[in-house]
Amino acid sequence: MFLVWEVEAGRDGKSGVTKDEVVAEKDMLDALAAFQHGRGRVRYARLTPAPRGTIYDYWYGSTLITAHRADGVTVSVIGDAWEDTL
Repeated sequence: MFLVWEVEAGRDGKSGVTKDEVVAEKDMLDALAAFQHGRGRVRYARLTPAPRGTIYDYWYGSTLITAHRADGVTVSVIGDAWEDTL
């Protein structure tokens, strides 16, 4: 099992994969802090065989933390609030 973190900031973004929850949260928040506005999250993921010749794909599990950044201020919540952070 892995942890995937991702940040969306308009047309920009960043993402990463790790096995450590603390590292995933820190990396996501550091990446989000590089933008004035955006959102980020950390989710569990595991590799699964993918259809049609692709070697592997991710199957995503629950979201550990969601963060929103507006006007340079970041607010994070436990769990999935991804749709609430548009």
